[in-house]
Amino acid sequence: MLLAHFTDVHFGYEDRNAIDAATRYVEDNKPDAVIVTGDISQDGRADELDAAGEWMRALAAPVIVTPGNHDVPYYEPLGRLLYPWTRFHRAAHGLRTEAWHTPEWSIVPVNTARAWQLRANWAQGAISRGQTAEAGAELQKAAPGALRIVITHHPLDWPNDAPIKGQTIGGVRGLEALTNAGAELFLSGHLHFAAARLYGTRALCISSGTLSQRLRHEPPAFTAIRRPEPDVVEAEVLHVVQGRAQSASRRAFRLAGRGGADAPAQIRAGAPG
Repeated sequence: MLLAHFTDVHFGYEDRNAIDAATRYVEDNKPDAVIVTGDISQDGRADELDAAGEWMRALAAPVIVTPGNHDVPYYEPLGRLLYPWTRFHRAAHGLRTEAWHTPEWSIVPVNTARAWQLRANWAQGAISRGQTAEAGAELQKAAPGALRIVITHHPLDWPNDAPIKGQTIGGVRGLEALTNAGAELFLSGHLHFAAARLYGTRALCISSGTLSQRLRHEPPAFTAIRRPEPDVVEAEVLHVVQGRAQSASRRAFRLAGRGGADAPAQIRAGAPG
C-alpha cells in the first residue's frame, strides 16, 4: 500500500515547481490514494479553490481532501459567517470528502478548521466532542485488518518542535478518544513542517510540509506512507529540490495492538533511498 500525503498547497501562492513535482510523483509511483489535508487555497477565493480542485481531479490517483482554515473566505468576515464552506465544497466536486472505507484502509476526515472562534487566533483548530464521536463511529466500520486513518488540517497534538506554536481545542482529548476507538494513523498539515511521532504505542501522528511558497525552515515537501507489514507504517519525507522530489528521510514504526507487538516502536530510521 502506498499513500501520498499532500497538504497546504495554497493555490494563489503555490510553488509551481513543487506542484509539478508532486504531480510527477503520482504519475510515476501510482499511489493507491492521495490524501490532501487542507489549505488548498491561499485566501479562500473561488478562483484559487477552483484551481486547486482542478489540479486534484487531474491527479493520476483517487483523492480525498479535507478543508483548512485558509479555505474559508479568509478576508471576508461576512462570507466566513454566512457561507464558510460553500466555495470549498463546490471546488471539491468529484473528490472524496467523506469517510472512505476499503479492505486496505478506512480514512476518516474531520474538519478542524473554523471560520470563527472565541479566541484571538481564529485560524487555529478545534475538534468538538460531537466530531470525535462521529469519527469514532466511522472507525468502527473498518474492515478487519484495514489501516484506520484520521485526517485533519490541524494536528490534534502540536509537536513541541513545530515552527509555529498553537493548540487545537479539544485536540488532545480527541486524539486519545480516537486512538481508543481504533485510529492508528493521524495525518495533518497546517505547520508547513514534516514530522512523524508515536502517540503511545498504538498510533502514529504525521504532519507534512507545504507545496506552497509559504516555507517555514524547510523546502517544499510531502510524505509517502507505506505499510510493508500489517503492523508497520513507514513514513518517507520527500523534499522538492530544483523541481524534483527527493527522499529526505525514511522511518518505520511498529504499532502495538496488531499481532500482539508491543516493541520496538520505531524499528527503522534510515537515510534516503
